[in-house]
Amino acid sequence: MSAGELDLACSANTLRHADLTTRVRAAATAGFTAIGLRLGDQDLPDRALRELLAAHGMRVLELEHTWDWAAPEPAPEETALFRLAELVGCRQLNVPMFFDHRTENLVEPFGALCDRAAEHGLLVGFEFIPYSHVRTLAEAWEVVGAAARPNGGVIIDLWHWFRSGATAAEVVTVPAAAVTSVQLSDVGPVGSADLRAEARHRRLLPGRGAGDSAAVLAALRGHGVTAPVSVEVFSDALDAMPSADAASVAFDTAAEVLAGFAPLGRVA
Repeated sequence: MSAGELDLACSANTLRHADLTTRVRAAATAGFTAIGLRLGDQDLPDRALRELLAAHGMRVLELEHTWDWAAPEPAPEETALFRLAELVGCRQLNVPMFFDHRTENLVEPFGALCDRAAEHGLLVGFEFIPYSHVRTLAEAWEVVGAAARPNGGVIIDLWHWFRSGATAAEVVTVPAAAVTSVQLSDVGPVGSADLRAEARHRRLLPGRGAGDSAAVLAALRGHGVTAPVSVEVFSDALDAMPSADAASVAFDTAAEVLAGFAPLGRVA
C-alpha cells in the first residue's frame, strides 16, 4: 500500500496541543484523510468548523469520549458529544472505562450507550487500557459480546495491546466485524512502572519501537478485519516539534508499518 493510497486518520492526541485549524491543516498536508476530535477541541463556530474540514477534504473518524458511561444517568458531556458528531459526520465514539465497575455490571450500560449512539448514526468502540478497569481484549470483548449491539465493538490500540501482554494469536477471539478501528503507536522494550505516565507522554511512533506491529496487523488482515486506522501517539517529544513536522513523521511512519496490509486503513 503506497502512501498515496492510504486512508488514514490522525488522532486528536497525536497533535494534541495544536489548535484545531493548525491540526487539520497539518494533518491534511501530511496526507491524512481524517482526524479524531475531543469534545473540547471545538474552538470554532459550527459553520467555520464544517468549512475547515471541507476545505481540506477531512473527515472525522472518532470522538473522545464520555467518561463514566456506566453511571445510573448518562454522563453530562454525552449530549454535547452527540451534537458534535452530527455536526461533523463522525463515524464512532471511543470509550474506555476508568471508573471502578465490575465487568459484568458494564454489559447493560454499554448496550444502553450503544442504543443512544445509534440514534445519531454512531458506532461505539470500547478501548481496553492496561491501567484502566478494563485492561485486556478479553475483558473488553466480554462486555461488548454480551451486550450484542450491532454498533458496538472493540478498539485495537497497539500501545495498549503490547503493554497488556496480548499476542497476535488473540486476534481471532473477537469477530472481525467487531473491531471498530485500529490505533497505531509503538512501545519501548521495557514497560514503565507507571504505565499511565508512559502512555500519555512516551509513546513511540509506529514501527519505531519494540512492538511487533507487523505480526498484529497481519493477524488482523488474515482474520478479515477491514477497520479504519488512526495514528495515536501521545508523546512529549512529538509535542515539541512543529505541528507540520509532527504530522508528517506520524503519517510517514504509519505508512511504512501499513505497507502491504490493505484493506486496513479505510475510513468508511
